[in-house]
Amino acid sequence: MSPIIEVNCPSLIPVPFDAEQYVESVLDALDLIDGRFEFSFVDRPTMIEINTTHLAHTYSTDIITFNLADPGEPIEGDIYICLDHVQDNAIQLGHSFEFELKIVMIHGVLHLIGHTDYTDADKAIMDERQLSIFNHIASHNA
Repeated sequence: MSPIIEVNCPSLIPVPFDAEQYVESVLDALDLIDGRFEFSFVDRPTMIEINTTHLAHTYSTDIITFNLADPGEPIEGDIYICLDHVQDNAIQLGHSFEFELKIVMIHGVLHLIGHTDYTDADKAIMDERQLSIFNHIASHNA
């Protein structure tokens, strides 16, 4: 069986790489062979609407991940990424937009497999894992 990957990009900011192929690389790095992963790249107003409607927050964020699978079932998730927010983060952190977007995409998949970032310790573990996966993919595509 192989995972189902869907990519939607209604945002005006273009994704500078093949997002579906990158998700495949992330899933390969994590040995995920099943599930459904839907990535939607949205603008700031859309992200605020999603955040307000589903999480009762009235602000934008870089990513919102919804795990739709029942326990014990294959992964099924919707990942919304605000390209405006990712672009702002890249500038603020001194990263390229492409690097920041790839890290955020990995972040979303890690949430779907159970990683959390509610505490500083959890965030540090997740940050380390994201970078490790990014470097693994980069070294295999060099």
